[in-house]
Amino acid sequence: MNITISAKDFKLTPAIKEYIDEKFSRLGKFHPQVQRIGVELDVDRNVTKGKKNRIEVWVYLPGRTVEAGLKAEHMREAVDLVYPKIERQLVKLNEERLARRRGR
Repeated sequence: MNITISAKDFKLTPAIKEYIDEKFSRLGKFHPQVQRIGVELDVDRNVTKGKKNRIEVWVYLPGRTVEAGLKAEHMREAVDLVYPKIERQLVKLNEERLARRRGR
């Protein structure tokens, strides 16, 4: 499984890159057909709202793409909050796939 991480408006540190690799490499166990994962990190700077970290995640499956995104105060918090969203979507897709195989 290939994980592509891109950063906009800030420098991607090795610690964040390693954390994301470690976190999202576990997604393969929720759906066996995960081909690759794309992660985009961004820092939104708005004078009235302060500094926000945004994360967008795309999981590429054969014939389908699952995506989720959100904003959080810290980058690790954003990663931790978006992971369950992607996990839920992959589990649901896998259950639907298995139900079709079983003829339900």
